[in-house]
Amino acid sequence: MLEFLIEDQFVEKIDRIAVGVSGGADSMLLLWALLDKQKQIKFYLEVINVNHHIRGASSDRDSSFVEAFCKKKKIPYKIVDVDAKKLKADEKYTLEESARIARYDAFRSVMEQDKLNKLFLAHHKNDQAETILMHIFRGAGISGAVGIKNTEKTIRPLLAYSKEDILKMVKDYSIEYVQDESNADNDYSRNYIRNVIFPQLEKVYPAVIDNIVAFGKKCEEVHNFILSNIDMSLIDIKPEYVFVNQKVFELEKFIGREYLKKGFEALGVYSDIESKHIAMIYELSFGEVNKEVSLPHNLIVRKTYDGIKILKKNEQDPDLIEYEFTRNGEIVFGDYCKIITRVVKPDEVEYGKGLYVDATKISTSAVWRTRRIGDRFSKIGTGSKKLNDYFTNLKVDFDLRDKIPILASKENVLLIIGDNVSEKVKIDASTDEIVRINYEML
Repeated sequence: MLEFLIEDQFVEKIDRIAVGVSGGADSMLLLWALLDKQKQIKFYLEVINVNHHIRGASSDRDSSFVEAFCKKKKIPYKIVDVDAKKLKADEKYTLEESARIARYDAFRSVMEQDKLNKLFLAHHKNDQAETILMHIFRGAGISGAVGIKNTEKTIRPLLAYSKEDILKMVKDYSIEYVQDESNADNDYSRNYIRNVIFPQLEKVYPAVIDNIVAFGKKCEEVHNFILSNIDMSLIDIKPEYVFVNQKVFELEKFIGREYLKKGFEALGVYSDIESKHIAMIYELSFGEVNKEVSLPHNLIVRKTYDGIKILKKNEQDPDLIEYEFTRNGEIVFGDYCKIITRVVKPDEVEYGKGLYVDATKISTSAVWRTRRIGDRFSKIGTGSKKLNDYFTNLKVDFDLRDKIPILASKENVLLIIGDNVSEKVKIDASTDEIVRINYEML
């Protein structure tokens, strides 16, 4: 009956599909549509209900309604309890933001646990118009004006249908649902737009919702064109962080914002980064190395020599990790190389087959690490230089400078892997103990 709501391109037999169901009219219509589609294409379907515990007994009632329906229809389901109020208090978000963040975290957690590959959500045309307007009010750029989009993993089949369409279908097909009384509370920003602003706008512009959605589609066309011209060589995505090359900040800002957006998305952040945050990052990008700014979702952005780095506060920056120097040993330096140190005799020195240092000249404070602000290097036979200037003279690629291991004692660089040894630790006629240093790229 309702299978027409789910386009064939959205589902395959091999899919393991999650559907977010609150118990309201929108999500119950979507659930019925998926059940009808499942009769044609035998995919796996699992319901996820998130109880935010915001409305007390009413929240429990909604979850109980979803649970009873799933049991009756023999649908696999998960009820996930989250504490949106605690998240609000801890992270200083609004209650709306806290509920949304907790909800999507719950979806991701269940999907990972149960190996579900697609998430279906019941956002509709009115939600789309509200979202676009809210993004504009918050100062969003063109990507924000696009509004809600389908992706390969998150699908919203009802975006083409208005709330009025949905309520009519629910009535026509006698679909039971629960009413969320908080939808009438205009203290929530989305409810205020829905219940106050749009009714007033519709008095003057009856087609305002359709027109805002059409505007979003036009913005999406422009946005897609911008994305097609993104040079991914200017952004380095790692599990722990994202590096954005300084060249990005020399481009037009509307393009640079898209690079930053890709960086945030790579770290799992899809919302709450506003124009004021982008402005802070741009200011940081032309500022002092190692300065930081804090952003929502526990993110920090740090200025580096050649751009900026975005990482989670609870993640240790691998470029700040230090490794102990030992005279005989092996270390794996991040994902860059393995470093092998061995004590050798004078007659075992073969220049060109490793770097050789006087072990007695190496301070006990020396560690393996990557470059930092203030580092200086005195290559054998030359004077002291800033390490960054030394790399510049050698034309070392920008993306390599923060990866190359160095042996350093405070700001004194004693050795650069793959390059040379400092005057401070060179071997000479008085050297008693020689250490050979080799490396193998990973």
